[in-house]
Amino acid sequence: MQEDFVGQVAILNALIRRRLDHLLHSLGLSEINYFYLMIIDKTPGISQAGLAERIIRDQSSITRQVDRLTKQGWLEKRRSASDGRQTLLFLTSQGKKVIPQIHAITEQVNEEALSSFAPEQREKFQQWLYNTRQKFIN
Repeated sequence: MQEDFVGQVAILNALIRRRLDHLLHSLGLSEINYFYLMIIDKTPGISQAGLAERIIRDQSSITRQVDRLTKQGWLEKRRSASDGRQTLLFLTSQGKKVIPQIHAITEQVNEEALSSFAPEQREKFQQWLYNTRQKFIN
């Protein structure tokens, strides 16, 4: 019996996360925290609140992961000059150095996940995923 849509997505999520975890392990990262580095690389100086909103996680989860990544030397936290209540996030030189490797790993997993699709199907599928995600965000 085939799972319903939500079941299929849950299983796919678990499988992709497991694959990412396996590949990221050699870098000292995991499927949980690599995405933080990717977002901060694209938006240096993002606030912790902005990061929580961007990756759809609660503030306490963000704080725990940011503290862990800071202790491990991947991130630097700075107080906002305009609002001392805000903590802004930046990659350290160690964090910047690992970004190309993270991109290579995510490209590999993307290719593995989408290898059965023709290029035009990939584009349509990714657009469909985006549209479906947006329905839950808005």
